[in-house]
Amino acid sequence: MCTTEQTFAWVGAIVVNVAFLSFIAWGASANWLVGFALSVVYTGLLFGLARFVDTKSGWERTGDEGGGAAAADDGSLHDEADVGVASGMVANDPERRMPPLANLFYGLFALALGVSGYFLPMNLFPCSGGGPPYKPAGHWATNFTDLPENVQSWATSTEPRVSVSNFVFIAGEKITLFTGSDESGTNLNSLWAAPASVYPFNGGEPVHFPNVTHPSQFIVTGTGRACFFAYRNDPPPSPSKRYPPQPKPIYGTNVIGCCDGKTLTTTNPSINELHGPYDFFIDNSTKVLWFKDYPPTVGSQAGDGKLIYSISDYETMEVVLHSTYRKGSRLGSYEATTTTGNGYSKPYVPPEEMDSTVDGAENGMECMAKQSILALFVSAIPISVVSVLLWIMRRAPSMAVTSYIGISATASFTFIAVRGNSYDMDNFYRWWLSITGAVFVLVLVDLLSCKRKITHSPLVWGINFGSLVYFIGMIMLTGIFDLGNAWQWIIFNAFALVPLGIIGLATNQVFLLVLCAVGWLLDSVKFASWISDAMPSDEAPIQFVVLAISGLLIAGAGWLLSKHQEEVHNVLCYQFERISISRKIFPEASGHVAVQTEEDGLLPSGLNSQVQRSGSGC
Repeated sequence: MCTTEQTFAWVGAIVVNVAFLSFIAWGASANWLVGFALSVVYTGLLFGLARFVDTKSGWERTGDEGGGAAAADDGSLHDEADVGVASGMVANDPERRMPPLANLFYGLFALALGVSGYFLPMNLFPCSGGGPPYKPAGHWATNFTDLPENVQSWATSTEPRVSVSNFVFIAGEKITLFTGSDESGTNLNSLWAAPASVYPFNGGEPVHFPNVTHPSQFIVTGTGRACFFAYRNDPPPSPSKRYPPQPKPIYGTNVIGCCDGKTLTTTNPSINELHGPYDFFIDNSTKVLWFKDYPPTVGSQAGDGKLIYSISDYETMEVVLHSTYRKGSRLGSYEATTTTGNGYSKPYVPPEEMDSTVDGAENGMECMAKQSILALFVSAIPISVVSVLLWIMRRAPSMAVTSYIGISATASFTFIAVRGNSYDMDNFYRWWLSITGAVFVLVLVDLLSCKRKITHSPLVWGINFGSLVYFIGMIMLTGIFDLGNAWQWIIFNAFALVPLGIIGLATNQVFLLVLCAVGWLLDSVKFASWISDAMPSDEAPIQFVVLAISGLLIAGAGWLLSKHQEEVHNVLCYQFERISISRKIFPEASGHVAVQTEEDGLLPSGLNSQVQRSGSGC
């Protein structure tokens, strides 16, 4: 439990640090050198405060600095040798703790050291990209000489023309097509046709076409129709029967639609899969609709370039493709077609995507590698080294947290430096947090259980922080919130909640039991969702019943555990001590300290209990 001093120290430190971070951010926004200088000063200030509180508190003073004198004044029978033995044992007492403020300042100092160092790679190597070179499987090209002369200038244009109008007037039919929503809110962004037989537009109510939504890029064809790009509505699956995993509803498919105010025809998405039609054009001589589209990004015909389509029959809405697919990269296909002057189209690269070309991507990868390598030596490694040194030399509990952060930062920067980009970092972290979190917790639990004279506070901090990391990593690794299949929840419970509960009982760490309770709460919510999805109706009462029963079961389990917690703790503590690897590797450092107790007349009164605790790891 946190004392009053610890609570106020943490709250006050958070407020002060927020103020300093705001000041540093203000300086960095003006000039990164200013922010860097302020961050360095702040880091030095934290270390100075930590050393001041650490040395002035006297928490590591041995008994001969005050206890020996007191014993002599009392006229006790203990000589200097006896007091020296007791003083050394008190100094090595693993239960002794650093003052909260010193511990907090040391932790903030280690983190600030890494932040200050990270200013350098971020500003010396500002990388705008960093993705792998784009190597498409093929390229879509169009032979412009095969197109009508009226269309060739439009087809070769690299500046797409996009209409932002949400209505169009068909003069021959005196019809206005527009995008709108009705008052009920059930027909949102639908297609409507307003007749204009009598001025001003009082020929009747607008006609609603519910088959398409979000029509845009209207263009008059000259045949009494106007065409547009829209989504064709497909009804979502019925909510009456939904079994996990629930199917994703499909609300629309890309189509080209043409309407004369009375009838609506659309392309068939099962035959023509359109990705994002744009740049509509009407050949006035033939009344044919032409438009461009983006190439597929996946599949056997994925690549770059652009596709050119045409529609001449507005009754059947048959789509004609005028582009061909060629295997090979963008450079190969471009050089093979445009340098010979055979009229094939040059791949269009928008200005904002120029950094994604091969040369730009390679430069971005090199920049990311340099940035990550420098960050290793000025940020990640210093955090790790300083944290380990302060853990060993000053026994600061927060160093267990910053050590893991530093090691994780080292692994992350190494991963980015090798790959040259930060893609797939989510996959890296889900494995890294799960594996290293488990190893970190197991090592610290083993050290806590081996009965060596190791300061307990850093181990306890590390066990709690590592358990939180492992808990988050297992959520990411199992994907319980993404897919939510039953087997994923079983794995999460078996390999995350159960081990955390056992370790929490063995080490008497309430935070680990809180994580288990949170996991059980997630189980309850998911189980209630599964039950309600399997029922045809009345979901709310079902969820209420399931959650109420689950809450009672969790509360009952907590009450039952409290009745036998000490007994369970003793059993688990004994088993953990028995299988401790550290105890087997270093047998000379294990076991209770062999000293004579107060009853033997060698230890001053009050030190006996401290000696007994010094040999206990549980």
